Formats: sequence, structure tokens, C-alpha cells
Amino acid sequence: MGKKEAMRIDFKEDKRFIGHPKGMQITSTMALAQAFANYGMTAILIYYLYTSVSEGGLGFSHANAAQFVNVYTAFAGIAGIIGGYVADRFLGVRKAITIGYAVATAGYFLLAVPGGGPALYLASQIMLLAAAVCRGNSLYALAGKLYAKDDGRRDSGFSIMYVMNNVGAVAPVITGTIAQVLNYHMGFLFAAVIQFIGWIIYVASQNKVFGDAGIEPDDPFSDEKRNKMLFGITASLLVFVLVVVVLFVTGIVTPTAFCNVVSVVSIFIPIIYIVYIYNSKKTSKEEAVRIIPFIFIFAANCFNMMIWNQSTTILAIYAAERVNMNFFGFKLTPAAFQTVPAVYAIIFGTLAASLWTKMKEKQPNTPLKFGIGTVFYGLATLFMIMPFVLYPANVKVNPMWLMIFYALMIWGEAMTSPVGMSTASKVAPVAFTAQMMTVWQLGLSTGSGLSALAVNFYKEGSESIYFLEIGGVTFLIGLILWIFNKKLNKMME
Repeated sequence: MGKKEAMRIDFKEDKRFIGHPKGMQITSTMALAQAFANYGMTAILIYYLYTSVSEGGLGFSHANAAQFVNVYTAFAGIAGIIGGYVADRFLGVRKAITIGYAVATAGYFLLAVPGGGPALYLASQIMLLAAAVCRGNSLYALAGKLYAKDDGRRDSGFSIMYVMNNVGAVAPVITGTIAQVLNYHMGFLFAAVIQFIGWIIYVASQNKVFGDAGIEPDDPFSDEKRNKMLFGITASLLVFVLVVVVLFVTGIVTPTAFCNVVSVVSIFIPIIYIVYIYNSKKTSKEEAVRIIPFIFIFAANCFNMMIWNQSTTILAIYAAERVNMNFFGFKLTPAAFQTVPAVYAIIFGTLAASLWTKMKEKQPNTPLKFGIGTVFYGLATLFMIMPFVLYPANVKVNPMWLMIFYALMIWGEAMTSPVGMSTASKVAPVAFTAQMMTVWQLGLSTGSGLSALAVNFYKEGSESIYFLEIGGVTFLIGLILWIFNKKLNKMME
């Protein structure tokens, strides 16, 4: 790159975006576009999967549709590990973002092609996973480079990204309406266009707002080793895809068995990866000590994400089949319920960011914030026991049941999500910047795996027991963090 492109920016003095570095405006815009495309696609995907072929869907069963959504989320997290590695060792976060989001855009456009059937659906999912392999969680790693470790703006900066992410998450009400009025493919197309616009904004402005930050890999290979590793990763991925396709086509592996295997793998991978980072020679003793409390916070986040996945699978189907769609004179679509948490998130996220900024040194420490938030995830799930106990299966219940569930859960998310990403950035060893952020995002993958496994034990008529078990465990984990918050926080300092 030229000298102008590689200029250095003093981010500590950069306050061009509401007191934050200008680069935060671009990363937040990208987060918005990514969320719009992802939430817009996911909200209608489960309905597209189980709607009959004659009505424009793919005709899968409810159970398989839920498992496919869960396993895609789990796979995306696993692919993100490779993406973090690629960013740290091969591309640097800037190139990883450029390439990854371009591939993702192509994947969304594939879903928009009508008449493709299961084959085109599979191709689109492979491309979206390939995008994850390229970019990992580089966007948040790049945002972390805008702040020094001790910069007081760090938490509120990530809170801004969290809010913008949830502004993009209003997409379900739009894509859901388009899918109902026109067809599913037009809904996917709308999401793809938004993703493309976000990518264009990033490419056009990156040199001006990021300077030389993130251009080079944080822990690069030598040229010779880089080429060998790149070939090995590419070949391994191609072989894996080929084997999976053959197993499915020949009927050797059923969708349920495949989903269960992926779920178990998604649980163990982050454990192995954290141990690897902790024991690496590139991780200093001081950095290793800070990883220990992160493990407890990460474990809580996995259970939080298990609860979140109930809302996009089991409760998404519940919304379509057992919830009255008339709300104060408005006719809702099932996908519109996926926008409700986005609205709550904007409100609660803004409130949380303002609260932490105003409280400054008096604000709760990170483990305490996370403990309280996790308790709310548990309470939300325990609350959903009530409609299953009070109403028979043939009664369409008031939408307020789901809305209260989302309110409790999203307040928990507002307490945990930005704080968790900020913590991962803060405790990350220097040699594992992007990879540590990817490990954090694996909480969603592991939560999806836990959710997919839990679906095996979900039975109609015993929903209250199901939600009591997963909600009760999550609630107790939150209490443990709450009780030991001071000890954990001291280890992070």
C-alpha cells in the first residue's frame, strides 16, 4: 500500500464519532448491515425450510428445520475459528473483512434465486460458512484496535456496536412481510442488498478511518509456511464438504445424527481452543491469569446462547402455530416476533451504555454485570413455563407472553453481550487478538449445539419440564457469577 493508505491514526485523540474514533462509525455500520442480512435471512429461513414445496418452501419437517437452523449456527461458529486463525496469521483483519463479507453477499444472493431447491439452499449455506472461514470475528477485532486496553471508552464503544447490530436486527419484520406478500426469495434478496451496501461503505472508507490498523496479520507466518498452511486448510475444507455431501446423498448419515455430532463437536471445540491459547508459548503468565475468569464468563454465555436459540427455533415455531397474530388491531407475521428483541435491544442497549458511562468507576464490575444478565436469561425461560401450564395446545395465546419473554431475555443480553465482547478484547493475548474474539463468538455456536441436543428431549405436552430444566440451570449459573464476582474481577486486573 502507499504511504497515504498506511497512515497511522492516534485513536486516543480521535473523537470524531460522538466522542469515539471515526472507525467506530464504520464498524458499527458494518455490524448493522451484517445483522440485517443475517437476522433477515434467519427469521424466514426456518419457515422456508418447513413450508411445503407447493407453497414456495422446501418441505422439511419441523424438527429437521429446527435442527438445520441450529446446526448452521453451530457450523458458523466453528468456521469462525478458522476465520480468526486466517485473520491473525494470513490476511490481517482488514483483508479478512473485505474478502469475507464479499463472499457472504454472494451467499445471500444465492438464496434469492427461485427454483433452486435444496441444492441451491445447501450451496448458499456453504458460501456463508466459507465467508465465516475468511473473516472470523475480524470486525469486532478491528473495533478493539481503536482503543487502548485501558481506554474508558471501550465498553461504551462496543455498546454502540451492539445497539447498531440490533438496529439491523429489525430486518425480520421487513423480510417476513416481503416473504408473506411476495415470496421467500424476494425476502432473501432484500437482505442481500443491504449486506452489499454495507460492504461498499467499508471498502470505500477503510483507509481514511483505520489508517494502518489491522492491515498486517498480528501473528504472521513466513511466506513459505503461509503457502503450505493455506493449501492445507483449503484442501481440508474441500474434502470435508465432499465427504458430508456423499454421506447425505448415500443415506449413510441422517440429518438428525449429523446434527447431533456437530452439536457435540461445537461444545468441545471452544474448550480445546481456550486450553491451546492458555498453554501457548506466545501467551505470557500475566495474560494466562486473565484468561481464567474469562472461562467462567464464556461458560455462562454458552448457556445464555442456548436460551437465545430457543427463540429462533422452538419458540419461532410456537409463534407460528400457537400465538394469536392479532395484536391491537395489527396482523402480525410469525417472523415479526424476531424484530421484537431488536426493538428491546435498542432501548435496553442504549440504556445500559448510558448507565455505564454515567456511573464510570462506580459501575458494576464485568463478572457482576454478566451474572445479573445471565440470571435474567434464566428468568425469561422460567417465565415461559406459564403459558404451557395455563393454556391447552389448541388455544392461541396472547402475543404478550412472547413479548415479556423477550423483554426479560434482552435485558439480560444488554447486560452481557457488549461486556462480553469487550472482555474478550481486553483479556486477549497479543498473539491471539482476532482468535480470542472468535472464541467468544463460539458461545453462540456452543449454545446452538446445546440447543440442538436439547431438542432431542423436547416432547409436546412436557414443555414446562423442558423449560424448567434449561432455565433453572442458566439461572443458577448466573447466581454463581454474581456471588463470586469480586474474586473473578480481581483475577482480570
